[in-house]
Amino acid sequence: MEDNQNVNVEQEELETNENKTYTQDEMLALIQSETDKRVAQALKTQQKKFEKEMAKNKSLSALDEEGRAKAEKDMRIQELEDQLQQFRLTNTKVEIGKVLSNRGLDANLVDYVVVSDDADEAMERIEKLDKIFKNMVKIEIEKRLNTSNPKVSTVGLDGQITKEQFNKMTIQQQTDLYKNNKDLYMQLTNK
Repeated sequence: MEDNQNVNVEQEELETNENKTYTQDEMLALIQSETDKRVAQALKTQQKKFEKEMAKNKSLSALDEEGRAKAEKDMRIQELEDQLQQFRLTNTKVEIGKVLSNRGLDANLVDYVVVSDDADEAMERIEKLDKIFKNMVKIEIEKRLNTSNPKVSTVGLDGQITKEQFNKMTIQQQTDLYKNNKDLYMQLTNK
């Protein structure tokens, strides 16, 4: 979950810095900074694994052969249960991702919907999210429908347009001129 938050924060930072230009030195500094973060994160993970292994070895060294065999067996069972839990979580995420896609929601929401391997709980979260999302879309649509209609361009309808003004027009404006005043359009395009 913490990794997801880090990625979201990094994406927000990138989005806010999208329009900024960087010198080569600044880019190298940013790359170095990001690399340092990743290396530090990997070192932390390795350190935790190492400490866990050291604690395991320390606890096993105090036991006799029979106790050590039982403790190793228990640890292996725990590791397998953890792997099974991770497998179930991954499968649940895949299935919920499909459900999200079928409902017209972005499949990337799966990390926010699935917090355990319980599919029923995830489905309840999808229902809530779906209702909230659709309500938000409905409100936005109603808000946009209640705004005044855009004004129709009347440029060129009265025949008072120069070649220079025509060249500055957008393609849409030129198309409107063609539809509304074909003679003037032909005169300005010399066709």
